[in-house]
Amino acid sequence: MLRPKALDHVALKVTDMDKTLHFYHQVLGLELLRTSGPHAEGGRSAVLQVGGQGINVFSRSDVVSVERENPVGVDHFCLTMEAASVDDLMADLRQAGVDIFRGPVAFRDGTSVFVSDPDGVHVELQLKKQKTA
Repeated sequence: MLRPKALDHVALKVTDMDKTLHFYHQVLGLELLRTSGPHAEGGRSAVLQVGGQGINVFSRSDVVSVERENPVGVDHFCLTMEAASVDDLMADLRQAGVDIFRGPVAFRDGTSVFVSDPDGVHVELQLKKQKTA
């Protein structure tokens, strides 16, 4: 039987590398490990990291934004965030000009808000429940 150990990375195709890097690196605070390009075909790539997991980002001129309500592909991915409270997290997002389209929502393991990146990819931002002794 196969036994996966961890999520290594998620790969995203994006329409505007600069807007995407601003959102993930400047607004959400992921570490920007490296960028490359433009390549011969005009594409660019970047690698962001949060904890031990990565987000690989690729842009090319033929990539278009999601325009349908329920497209095939990535539904969302979740980042565990550090904040004193969900209210503080929401205030930080509003200050950065990021709209929250859902939440806060209480789940079994924490409370989440949902935002969209510049191409409409949904990102869940979760505050884990504090463990009690």
